[in-house]
Amino acid sequence: MANYITYEMFSTIRYKGRLIDVLDRIRAISLVLMVHIEKDLGPDRELIKLKVMTPYAPKETFTTIRNTCVSEIEELLDMTLQLNTLTKVSN
Repeated sequence: MANYITYEMFSTIRYKGRLIDVLDRIRAISLVLMVHIEKDLGPDRELIKLKVMTPYAPKETFTTIRNTCVSEIEELLDMTLQLNTLTKVSN
């Protein structure tokens, strides 16, 4: 049985269309527990906080989430991890 660990990470997203639709689609990914808007960075850009639970390495998890989001969410143009914000919350 895999040991799941919870991480928080901040990400900058660029999107077109409605922000709420983009966030709902990110929330629908199975590893994602929570998505929260931290800061408005201007037109069609936001800093968001993701909370994820995963048995995998955090960078690998973010890469998987990012690739899934960018390929499946038409309104999401880019998603960039703020690497220095990656934090282990619990085991």
